[in-house]
Amino acid sequence: MEHLLRVRQRVLDGIVSVDGVKEALAGRLDRAIYVAYLTNVFHYARHSATVIATAGARAVERHPELARYLMHHADEELGHEQWALDDLAALGVPAQTVRASRPVAACAAMIGYEYYIAGHANPVALFGWLYTLEAMGDDLGTRIAQAIGPQLGETGGRGLKFLAGHGEADHGHTADLTRMISTHITDPVDRADVEHVADVVGELYVSMFRQIAAGVRA
Repeated sequence: MEHLLRVRQRVLDGIVSVDGVKEALAGRLDRAIYVAYLTNVFHYARHSATVIATAGARAVERHPELARYLMHHADEELGHEQWALDDLAALGVPAQTVRASRPVAACAAMIGYEYYIAGHANPVALFGWLYTLEAMGDDLGTRIAQAIGPQLGETGGRGLKFLAGHGEADHGHTADLTRMISTHITDPVDRADVEHVADVVGELYVSMFRQIAAGVRA
């Protein structure tokens, strides 16, 4: 897990160094950046259950215990894109506007990469993506939700479902993923694939935040 823990810290440091995130944590939320973030969240969250279930189906023969976990996790991820839509609706952004939008380049690349790993490469490697994103939900979800909640004002605390929900759920998910990876991913090739995917996704995820902030302020 040492490599994944290094990725986790690197991604955390990268995200909190983005101007829009730093400002939100300091009490100066840029609502346009938050809206753009939630819009990109919608785009990647709508694929998560499909990607995870695809990897689970392909892992059945070699890794039934990992497949079982992936199938269960896919079920838990169903409908999370609606959380983002609910938050955006609370901020005055209609669902049709969100659905008609396009993700930033790094988000689009991350979605495509997830499908490639789940459907064509080593499906076990998807645990690198899962760990990276779930760890960020654990590390930042509650922290950012608590920071920006008072700044949303007239929404009356609405607009935080995705962040707050994942801040709570992802703590347990990260612990489960640590246990599954440590216990069941022992083959050196599988471990190397997991680490490589974590590296790639970590870069794309930080880039997503940077591109969101840059796009809003262009």
